[in-house]
Amino acid sequence: MVGGTPFSIASSHLVAPPSTQLWSSVYDLYWYLGVGAGVVVFALLIYIMFRYRDNPKRPLAVERTKENRETWRGTLALFAVMGVILTLIAVQTINGLVIYENPPNNPGKMTVDVVAAQFFFTFDYQNNKSSATLVVPVNTEIVLNVTSKDVNHQFGIPDFRVKTDAIPGRHNIVWIQPNAVGNYTIQCFELCGVGHATMITTMVVMSQPAFAVWYNSTGP
Repeated sequence: MVGGTPFSIASSHLVAPPSTQLWSSVYDLYWYLGVGAGVVVFALLIYIMFRYRDNPKRPLAVERTKENRETWRGTLALFAVMGVILTLIAVQTINGLVIYENPPNNPGKMTVDVVAAQFFFTFDYQNNKSSATLVVPVNTEIVLNVTSKDVNHQFGIPDFRVKTDAIPGRHNIVWIQPNAVGNYTIQCFELCGVGHATMITTMVVMSQPAFAVWYNSTGP
């Protein structure tokens, strides 16, 4: 989750990419269910406080036995409802993870290797071009193959709600589809040493013609 992270200057005109839509849908589901559960719990708490407060006019023991049977029915019904809700949450979360962790098999996608190191990122392209900033074309699926060459880091692009661990000897995959030209912040989200706070760079989303010029140039 990226709450509290400052967004880039491009946030105001960002067209929500698939990764952001996915994150938002799962987050909204948990938010609504959490608020709903809170309302129900507090409502029951207030009801029980008043219904079962100390009162000399309380029903006799026989009537209390009937109340207890009704309470058990209510408990069973509550567990059934909870089971249905938790099943829906599990299905939504698993479906989200499947989409999030498995890039579309699109022949037009671009793969970029991301290598984290204290305290910077390096982006290696399929034409052997390397850059200190992530430069990508707009309206293209970008697959990011993330690893580290020293300690554990965490690669994240807040505007796109993507984040994954960068671990030595292991490759983690995330993907994005930028739909707006602009500059977006990339940063490390895991304490990786004294320079962690400075481990920030930029993703530059270019028009496809401008990216083609950059990609085929000899400069960084």
